[in-house]
Amino acid sequence: MVSKVVWLEVWRLNRVEKMRQEALYGFPWGKLSRLIDSVLEPAVSSLDTPQRMAIDEAAYRLAFEAYVSGMEASRKGEVECPPSLPASERRRWCDRVFGYGGSRLIGQIAGEMDVFRQLDEWTIQSVMYFFEEVTSRWFIQGVDYGIRLRKRGIL
Repeated sequence: MVSKVVWLEVWRLNRVEKMRQEALYGFPWGKLSRLIDSVLEPAVSSLDTPQRMAIDEAAYRLAFEAYVSGMEASRKGEVECPPSLPASERRRWCDRVFGYGGSRLIGQIAGEMDVFRQLDEWTIQSVMYFFEEVTSRWFIQGVDYGIRLRKRGIL
């Protein structure tokens, strides 16, 4: 009998890379763009172009990372938070499972991109509310997409 060493870290990194690739294919970019245009842009329209672009980029990064996190949680989500549950119950589940991680993600990306520099308090509040909404909404969409991929044997 021949033994084979499985490098778990290499396996995990390959799995994460595959999941991120699947997320790129399945991410609803158009839906996020429409949400940004209709909700976020009016709140930041008075800012200069570099600030608006930084906030937009942060929103896209947040949504994508939350989506990937949702895909990672889809095994648990399939049991505890199936798509057939009412939206309010799914939202509570999301807050319980991803609330802290989502808040950390917002803080990390906002800090990396320095999106709140020289903004007034009202604009900061508006942008933060939008980021929180995007993070939880796209986490749940990632859970749903991960469930679909699992059923097809892709994840």
